[in-house]
Amino acid sequence: MLTTLIHNQARWVAWLVYLLAIGLLVTLSPITPFTTDDGIPITLQSLLVVFLPVLLGWRIGVAAVVTYLIIGGLGAPVFSYGTSGWERFTGSSGGFLMAFPLAGLLAGYAMEQFQHSKSVLIGALLLFAGQFIILGLGLFWYRAIIPVEESMLASVERLLPGLFIKTAFGGLALVLIQRLVTAAVRSRQFE
Repeated sequence: MLTTLIHNQARWVAWLVYLLAIGLLVTLSPITPFTTDDGIPITLQSLLVVFLPVLLGWRIGVAAVVTYLIIGGLGAPVFSYGTSGWERFTGSSGGFLMAFPLAGLLAGYAMEQFQHSKSVLIGALLLFAGQFIILGLGLFWYRAIIPVEESMLASVERLLPGLFIKTAFGGLALVLIQRLVTAAVRSRQFE
């Protein structure tokens, strides 16, 4: 949504946006307000790793996501429950973590293709699709490590309400940001 606006600025603006995106990921991702019965945390991670590429473009967004994963792998407590370390990538949460850049890339790239439509609905659909990719790949990995009696469909159905809530929250944030940017651009044009 903001890709063209960012790239039309000085180079330092893109770097600042990249650093701010990393700051958002590092600050908000460890917050774990809910956990499912089988221990899967419901966090803002999956929303943020898709939201940032949709909002900022796939290059800056995915670069921030990969940097965030490296920071967590190196030991900063930025993953759910404030965990960290490379073992998170090989444990039961590894599928979710490794799906982050892929989902961000797909959603961010798709949003850039619809850049001129300025449709928040498209952005919200991409937020949902990206999070669904993370959920699907993460659950496949999780089930390969930890045997679960519940069917895959039942797991997805159980986790969908959280996914819808996060998507609604992300969609509202996209609307707010789009309106703020539009108002700022219009006010600069009338100066």
